[in-house]
Amino acid sequence: MSREQKAVERARKAFLTGRSKPLEHRIRQLKNLQRFLLEREKEIAEAIKKDLNKSEAGTQLYETMGLEGEIVLAVKKLAEWVAPRPVEKNLLTISDTVYIQPEPLGVVLIIGAWNYPWAVTIQPLIGAIAAGNAAVVKPSEVCVHTAKVMEDLLPAYIDKELYPVVTGGVSETQELLRQRFDHVFYTGNSMVGKLVMEAAAKHLTPVTLELGGKSPCYIDKNCDIPIACRRVTWGKYSNCGQTCIAPDYILCEPSIQDRVLEEIKKSIKAFYTEDPKTCPDYGRIINQRHFKRIMAMTEDSTIAIGGDSDESTCYIAPTVLKDVQVNSKVMQEEIFGPLLPILTVSGVDEAINFINKGEKPLALYIFSPDDKVIKKVIAETSSGGVLANDCLVHYSVSALPFGGVGNSGMGSYHGKFSFDNLSHLRGCLIKQLKMEGVNDMRYPPHTAKKLFWARFFILKNPDLGWLGRMTLLAIIAVVAAVALQRYLQ
Repeated sequence: MSREQKAVERARKAFLTGRSKPLEHRIRQLKNLQRFLLEREKEIAEAIKKDLNKSEAGTQLYETMGLEGEIVLAVKKLAEWVAPRPVEKNLLTISDTVYIQPEPLGVVLIIGAWNYPWAVTIQPLIGAIAAGNAAVVKPSEVCVHTAKVMEDLLPAYIDKELYPVVTGGVSETQELLRQRFDHVFYTGNSMVGKLVMEAAAKHLTPVTLELGGKSPCYIDKNCDIPIACRRVTWGKYSNCGQTCIAPDYILCEPSIQDRVLEEIKKSIKAFYTEDPKTCPDYGRIINQRHFKRIMAMTEDSTIAIGGDSDESTCYIAPTVLKDVQVNSKVMQEEIFGPLLPILTVSGVDEAINFINKGEKPLALYIFSPDDKVIKKVIAETSSGGVLANDCLVHYSVSALPFGGVGNSGMGSYHGKFSFDNLSHLRGCLIKQLKMEGVNDMRYPPHTAKKLFWARFFILKNPDLGWLGRMTLLAIIAVVAAVALQRYLQ
C-alpha cells in the first residue's frame, strides 16, 4: 500500500469515528490552526521568502492575514451554519417539519497551488474543517520550502489523522487522485484541472476547480487615470504578476494609451523604486521554466516599460507591452507573470465584444466613473467575479463567493460559501402519523376531484404570517378530520 493510500485510509477511518463532526471539535481545530499561523509566523515567512522572494510583510498581507480572518469568521458563525435551516412549505406540508441539514461530505482532497501556497491551500482546509470533514492536504511541490513547513509543523497543531499532509510531485498527486474521495478541491491551471476532473469522474466525486484565465481590465477614458493606473499597477505586479486574478491585459481607447503608460510607469517607480530588482517588496518568478515561458511572450510585441530580466535569479522587471495584437504570443494564454499588454479599442462596446470572444475569465475589471458603463459591462459579459475601480480586493470579502465560471473554474468558496461547498445540504421532511385524510388525494384510484384538491394543496403557496399559518393549519385539520375524507370517498 502506497504512502498516499495509507494517508487516505487513515483519514477515512478517523472520519468514520465521528470525531470530526461535533461543533466543539471543529472550533478547537480551527483555533489550533489560527494558533499555528501566529506561532509559526517566522517559519512561514522564511519559507515563502525562499520560494517566491516575498517579504515578511507581504506574506502577512497576502497570505496569512486573510486566513486568520476566515478562521475568526468561521468560529463566530459556525453554530449558525451547522444549524438546521427552515424552508418554505406548501399547503400539503404546512403541519410538517421541513428543513435543510448541512452534513459533512466525508474525506476531501485539497490540492494547493504554488503562487499563494498558504492562502489557496489552507483556506479550503478551513472550510473542510468547519464543515466537519476529514481532509488530505497536498501542497504544491513547486514551493518546496513551504511544503516542507506544512508537512513538518501542521500535524503538531491539528489532528494529523483527520488532516494529513501529503507532499510530493506529479506521481504522488496522481496516486492520490486514484483514491476515492468525497470531494476534490483543486487550485491551479485549466489543463491540470481537466485531468483532476477526469480522475474524479471515475468515482463520481464532485470537484471544485479554482482555475484562472486572462482577466481583462477596461479603462474608460473619462475615469481618473492616475488612480486607475496606480490600482492596476498594484494588482498586476503584486507577487510578480503570479496571481490568478491579476489584470491580464488592458483595453483602452487610443487617445489615452500614452497617458496610461505614463501613469503606470510612475506607479512602478513609486512602488518598487527605480530598480525593482533591489526592492524587497518585488518578487521573483517561481522557477526557470516559467521564466522562459514568460519571456517568450514578449517576442512579437513592443516593450514600452521595463523588460529587464535575469534568468539566474528568475527576475523579470515590471513590464508593459504595446502594439499588441489579438494573435500576439502574449494573448494566447494566461500570462501569470509581470507582463501587462495594452490593446486599444474604440470604446466600451468593442471592449465587450473582445472580452466575449475569449474564454470566461476568473475576474473582470472596469475602471469608469459612469455607473451606466459599469452596469453595461456587467450585464453583457460573464466572469467568475467582477470589480469596478479597483483590483484583487474582492478576494478579501468573505461575503462574496470566489470562483470561476466555464474555463476559469467551477464551484466557489470563502466564508459561508466554503462551508456550503464542502457540505451536503440534506433535505429533511418529518411528518406525523396523523391527518391521513389529507393524503387520500394522492392515493389510487385517481379521480378528477382528487386531482383538483392535489393541485390546490401542492401549487398554492400563499404568503402567510404566523397567525395565518395557524389559522390555515386549524382549517386543514378540520377538513382532514371531517369534510375532506367524506367528500373524496
